[in-house]
Amino acid sequence: MITAIIVDDEPINISNLRTLINRHCDNIEVIATATSADEAVIEVFKKRPEVIFLDIDMPGKNGFDLLRALDERNFDFDVVFVTAYDEFGIMAIKFSALDYLLKPINTTELKLTVQKITNSANAKKENLQLRNLLNVIDRKVPDDTQKIALPTMKETYLVEVREIIRCASSNNYTIFFLKDGTEHVISKPLYEYEEMLRPYGFFRCHQSHLVNMSHVKSILNEDAGYLLMAHTNQKIPIAKLRKRALKSLLKM
Repeated sequence: MITAIIVDDEPINISNLRTLINRHCDNIEVIATATSADEAVIEVFKKRPEVIFLDIDMPGKNGFDLLRALDERNFDFDVVFVTAYDEFGIMAIKFSALDYLLKPINTTELKLTVQKITNSANAKKENLQLRNLLNVIDRKVPDDTQKIALPTMKETYLVEVREIIRCASSNNYTIFFLKDGTEHVISKPLYEYEEMLRPYGFFRCHQSHLVNMSHVKSILNEDAGYLLMAHTNQKIPIAKLRKRALKSLLKM
């Protein structure tokens, strides 16, 4: 049985989530609830849950403030964020490959998330993805050394953004090509990573290609045009509809 705490400033939301868990998640036991970050800190240290269902948007101290207060626990627990859509918060959560549920909670999504937690190896050791999340939120490291979480079938890798040369689409999967020659296949579409990596100097030059512009050696004018990548000398095609955006980006 996995022990859990629900944290939400609205008691009705706590009640609804607790009911859904009791009905659909036999392996989750809700051992405590809290309606504020300060109350939650006390409960987490006292009850030591294995997972926290955490609302982000709370008055006073929000969900991220709660995680900062729990830093000395070394994040030896999983977190499922439960929230309405918040662009920056959700993007940071995606960047660290953490789980989240949008309100109103979909039962199927809840069951899938709980199944992932059940299969997780994070319990009883430091959850590095949570630490990475706070690094993103608080901008604790320079942009080029910021890490992104890449969840593969075997494990989740934390990779510095500057080490990514390019990403390629393969149906609903994304293949990451790293500077050291390694590749990681992630079961998420390319457009999700385009949104995440655009602020870090990545450009979608083609429907199937997202490139780190800091790794571009030159622009080739042959055929429809290519980006020549450093380190690998690979030629990445430039779609005709993306040429104007590329020129604007390079101020050509």
